[in-house]
Amino acid sequence: MKGMDRFICQTPLCSSETAFRALFFSLLLLLGVYGALAAGAPSEQWNQTFGGGYGDGAWCLQETDDGGFILAGNTASRGEGSDLFLVKADESGNCTWSRAYGGSGEDVGYFVQQTDDGGYVVVGSSNSYAMGEELLWLVKVDENGSLIWDRTFGGFVSSAGDGGWSVEQTTDGGYIAAGYTQSSGAGRKDLWLIKTDAMGGMIWEKSYGGPEDDVGMSVLQNGDGGYVVAGRTASFGEGGGDDIWLLKTDSLGEEMWNQTYGGRGDDAGFQVVEEEDGYALVARTESGEVDKRVLLIRVDQEGEILWENSYLGGSVASLQPTYDGGYIMAGRIDSNEGKKDALAIKADSEGVEQWSIRLGGRGDDIGTYALQSRDGSFLLAGITGSFGQGREDAWLVKLGANAAIERHPQSNLSFSLYPLSSAVPLNSRSINPI
Repeated sequence: MKGMDRFICQTPLCSSETAFRALFFSLLLLLGVYGALAAGAPSEQWNQTFGGGYGDGAWCLQETDDGGFILAGNTASRGEGSDLFLVKADESGNCTWSRAYGGSGEDVGYFVQQTDDGGYVVVGSSNSYAMGEELLWLVKVDENGSLIWDRTFGGFVSSAGDGGWSVEQTTDGGYIAAGYTQSSGAGRKDLWLIKTDAMGGMIWEKSYGGPEDDVGMSVLQNGDGGYVVAGRTASFGEGGGDDIWLLKTDSLGEEMWNQTYGGRGDDAGFQVVEEEDGYALVARTESGEVDKRVLLIRVDQEGEILWENSYLGGSVASLQPTYDGGYIMAGRIDSNEGKKDALAIKADSEGVEQWSIRLGGRGDDIGTYALQSRDGSFLLAGITGSFGQGREDAWLVKLGANAAIERHPQSNLSFSLYPLSSAVPLNSRSINPI
């Protein structure tokens, strides 16, 4: 049966790092930077990892109705190849259940959302069920992770390479998924939107793009019933590389407008959120200052720029609004030696940085998703090569609520537990998208 699921929530897959937390604060006191941390940024509350002896990671995080969390990603620690990985954790980050779904090929989940019935919908890619390359994979499970249905979309006879990066439940009870297709469209990769009914049956699909690679990374349904997609395009814009792409469609997927942002370097949009008078999107840029590769753009309802701000960081993966009207971002920051640490950045409603935290250990660690929970604290999910049971593990870190909010020049200090030079490389599959 396609999408077979397996329980894999065992002690080695869900472990705490309490000893590291004690060392963390001891090192801060010894280094004399605890005051800077407490004055401007929240402190770490707990640190949990999920996985086995091989490569595991989390690409998305959502808070659930019961006050816990759901993570989606990939695991190589059970089954054949890489499987789509779902982890349900309680409010303290303890694993409630975890499941793997997939076949003998490479399968991964990139985005998860809790649905109105208390279950979860996940989008990603799979090549376990294709005659060619990967297919876009849409999976629906109940509140306990048991499979309800799954659907694949892509080439009819064989896939040239199709995948999904984002999904949202729509007001009619169905789903909208965004990603890319190489099996149809105008270019090598085209931005792809798929609208389904509540059972995952396709209602319509649209591709957008030109002769080069164009990809959709984030989709939302906005107040008028249409859709807004953020991603990247090499077909349009300034030229010389990828540009950030924001696309607006009506409820049937017909394009209303599109805007590109960027310069001569490679630029890519990763997540868009709706505001009362427009949208905010977060991006990676190589067109500005060398060290400031994280870009937050605020636009009006037609995609025209209202303001933009850049931040120190190697890349960025997610953007979510916060209760004070600002934003929380997750990504990574790179050292001169090539080591990666997870990065969380908090900005106010005008995009002014209030604090940033660099988290990690002696291995490579990246942040893939951050949010503010209902209790005011901040959660960061990602992939860690420093902690846990395997070469890489899915990672969930809780930070406290906001301290006094003001800009601090020390906010970009590293709070890693080990020297930056002792790196353990992540596998290439885990770090390519960001």
